[in-house]
Amino acid sequence: MRSRGLVALVVLAAAAGGLVWSLRQVFPRPTSEVEGARIRRGTLEVVLPVTGIFETQTVELAFDLPGRLARVAASEGQFVSTGALIAAVEEDEARAAVEQAEAGLRLALQEAARAEAAVDAAVRQAEQSRAAVHAARAALAQLRAGPRPDELRGADAAVQSARAALEEARRSLERTRQLFGEGAVSRAQLEAAQAQAEAADARYRQAEAGRDLLRAGARPEALSAAQAQVRQAEAAWEAARANVRQAEAAGAAARARVAQSRAALRAAAARLARTQLRAPFEGTVTRVYLTPGSPVGPGIPVASLAASSGWVTADVDEADIGQVRLGQSARITADAYPGRTFRGRVTRIGQAVEVRLGTRTVRVRIDLEGAAAMRVGTSVDIRLLLRAIPDALLVPAEAVHSSAEDGTPHVFLIEGGRLRRREVRTGEGNDEFIVILAGLAEGDLVAVGEAGRLRDGQKVRVLAVR
Repeated sequence: MRSRGLVALVVLAAAAGGLVWSLRQVFPRPTSEVEGARIRRGTLEVVLPVTGIFETQTVELAFDLPGRLARVAASEGQFVSTGALIAAVEEDEARAAVEQAEAGLRLALQEAARAEAAVDAAVRQAEQSRAAVHAARAALAQLRAGPRPDELRGADAAVQSARAALEEARRSLERTRQLFGEGAVSRAQLEAAQAQAEAADARYRQAEAGRDLLRAGARPEALSAAQAQVRQAEAAWEAARANVRQAEAAGAAARARVAQSRAALRAAAARLARTQLRAPFEGTVTRVYLTPGSPVGPGIPVASLAASSGWVTADVDEADIGQVRLGQSARITADAYPGRTFRGRVTRIGQAVEVRLGTRTVRVRIDLEGAAAMRVGTSVDIRLLLRAIPDALLVPAEAVHSSAEDGTPHVFLIEGGRLRRREVRTGEGNDEFIVILAGLAEGDLVAVGEAGRLRDGQKVRVLAVR
């Protein structure tokens, strides 16, 4: 009986197996769609993930003089550059003061120009007076020194020349008289010869008188006149120098008035500029508190401005703070700004450990590079770069799974349209990649996805390859 039952069971099992095989042939297991990734070499950045808060410089903008708000040029949420106009108060009085100061400066400049011209004229007059003094002194010195030898020689030569001319004129007159007596010449010719002789005689006497005067030296009255001319020239020179001093003093006063006028204009321009409220740095207008017509003044904020550049503060666990160093690079992302990655560097590491809710952390500051237009208080995810592993065999972190029994890491290799479970030995990793130390080769294709959806021998179709 037992042998018959055993035979029956064997037959039943065989029939069932055949049925299953037949069903698989008629209804084959469906092909799953998976995403693939190629094993490649690259540099792995080992990071320390922490969270933080974005902070930046914020200021409340207010006018430093009382007035009434004329207009608001910026709106909430608007990005503004350094020096951009935020708001302005009524400026009629301030602008009138500037125009008055400009007119005062123009007048002062004109007066200064006239004063400088007067100085130039006085200096020229003084130079002329000094030249006159030198000339008068030279003339007096020449009178006192007497004639020079060359002057005496010239006077003697003039006398000799005049004597020779006189003798020739007398001989010509004597011949003309004889010819007139003979009736050979007219009376007019005789009279002309007499006139020439008289003129030659006068020139001779004049030459002798000049020579005698030169030999006798300067007369007392001539010396007195020359001395008087020197005194007169010196007095004129002193008066001219006094005029120069007076003109220079007037010029200095005119320049001082110009300086005062410039200072008054600068003060008026500064007051006019204070009627405009401008951005002290590049940033975003976060609040606008007042509307046109509102009274303003010191302590009354018109708007608030947040700088475009900022920093991130993070609380790093005490156990990890030893891996953080100044100048360390960081990547920052925020859920509020998807698809954007900001970069920064560690600029400050706290010196004290803070204890909050049972955790021990150290405050770290990371300054962002360039503009980072995030809202103050935005929560961010930070990846501090600890080190880089070059030329590593990399696999996407989503492709590595752990065995439920012993935690052995493994991947699902795609070969011939099917998944092949393969154990691997892994190294360090980050959120994106894990280093493969053994079990895979560069160029291998592995499946990426949840472990529960993947199994060894599963037939798959690759939708895309990373």
